[in-house]
Amino acid sequence: MSISVSALAHVAALASAVPQLTVSLDTHGGTTVIVGDFAEASMCAHAFRHVVSQWPAQNAHDPCVEQIHFDGGHARGPLLAAGPVRWFVTDLSAQRAVSALRSVRPRAQGAAASVRFDSVLAVSVVRFESDVLDADALDELATSAYAACAVEHLVNEAATDAA
Repeated sequence: MSISVSALAHVAALASAVPQLTVSLDTHGGTTVIVGDFAEASMCAHAFRHVVSQWPAQNAHDPCVEQIHFDGGHARGPLLAAGPVRWFVTDLSAQRAVSALRSVRPRAQGAAASVRFDSVLAVSVVRFESDVLDADALDELATSAYAACAVEHLVNEAATDAA
């Protein structure tokens, strides 16, 4: 089963935002494409973002990526964990993502949150960090934030479709 262009855009945003992250993309043909900022990589994160952003939206052919591996981070459901930091990507603008995050109140729970809009991919990358929460509590808080962003995205989509 191929990874969708939308999912690949989220991976490209993470590859660009998360320091020291290397992404390996296994293709249907058995080739592995390495995305990272080092000489031996197949392409840098910047080039990967541009390749993904140029993929035709109405193309009948999804990318032939079968599996994705992260080196420098661990996938935990919708989150990518890298030490005391959790990352996720949302299709919301930065302003809408910040609005959705307010409902979770990360600062009051001991975490700092930041949002960066990736204008090439039209997604926002959200970063959660805490030096007081343990890994499970940080996962739970970041997952709640991801859910709040997902709900906001669905509400926006429904409002757009109704208009």
